Amino acid sequence: MTDELTAHLEALRHWIEKQGYIPKFEPGLSTEERKQLQAVNKTIMQLTRLNVSVPEDLGNLKLRLSTKDVSGAVNREVEEKIAEIEALIDQLRKITQAARSLRNRLKSTGQAGGTKKHYDVTLLDLLQSGHLSTEDRFELQWLKDGQAYEGKVKSDGSMMARTPSGWKQYDTLSAAAADIAGRSLNGWAQWRRINNDGSRTPLQEIRSHYMSEGTKQ
Repeated sequence: MTDELTAHLEALRHWIEKQGYIPKFEPGLSTEERKQLQAVNKTIMQLTRLNVSVPEDLGNLKLRLSTKDVSGAVNREVEEKIAEIEALIDQLRKITQAARSLRNRLKSTGQAGGTKKHYDVTLLDLLQSGHLSTEDRFELQWLKDGQAYEGKVKSDGSMMARTPSGWKQYDTLSAAAADIAGRSLNGWAQWRRINNDGSRTPLQEIRSHYMSEGTKQ
């Protein structure tokens, strides 16, 4: 983490701590006075609706009680702080989204540079040509000493994978690999067939054999 980012986070922490302190105001009106103010306000509203002049002593009583009441100032201060915090939350939400986008770009860095190649070859093609079988066993292991995940190909060309939550079906090899690994992976490079002698053959190698045979024909 850079010194500049650390300084911004420290300043943000101090601001939050400062906002957390809200002065406590003792109500300026007693319970009886507050009831009296409510009754006065109600009476004045009724007189106003009837177009009747408000007696001077009643108006003076309302002014005296309203001046003594300080709860309105507390409410305004709290509302201002809430508005500031809501604006901060909105900004933090945008920053979080930008950080997640950056994280995803960093995860994909160095995986396969240059122009991405596209092959018009599917697992179903390899099944129909005999290069693969539904009896074959497959494994996914993108880290050298990481956990290996079992897989098998269905007759429709989809991939079944044993995930931490159980067997799941995927339309493509890469979709299965990405879901299990939690990041973008080239499924053809990471999935391997387990041969009868215990050796492993990446599916992209089997695909290359299929394509080279098609070129020779």
